Amino acid sequence: MHLNTAPPAPAAPAKKPCMRDMHELVTRHMPDQLIKLVPLDELERFGAELVAEQPRFAEEVPLRVAGEARRRARHRSLIGSRTPAPLTAQQAYSRA
Repeated sequence: MHLNTAPPAPAAPAKKPCMRDMHELVTRHMPDQLIKLVPLDELERFGAELVAEQPRFAEEVPLRVAGEARRRARHRSLIGSRTPAPLTAQQAYSRA
């Protein structure tokens, strides 16, 4: 073992997401069925573990998690346009 006295190298600039890596991430590691069933905090933890194991997904995992957070919020009508969300079939046909 030796002591490295050189100053640490500057961090590499952030890369742009890669379509090839995004495709593999979506099909093999984080498919739609998985991310729709897992709680969001657990999904973020899983994403962090995946990036630690396979750093090439560092740009794609945050996009996937953010997309799922937006999808869930849209279905809860928390974000989106300023117009009210359209009624669901259950809301339209219920008498309550």
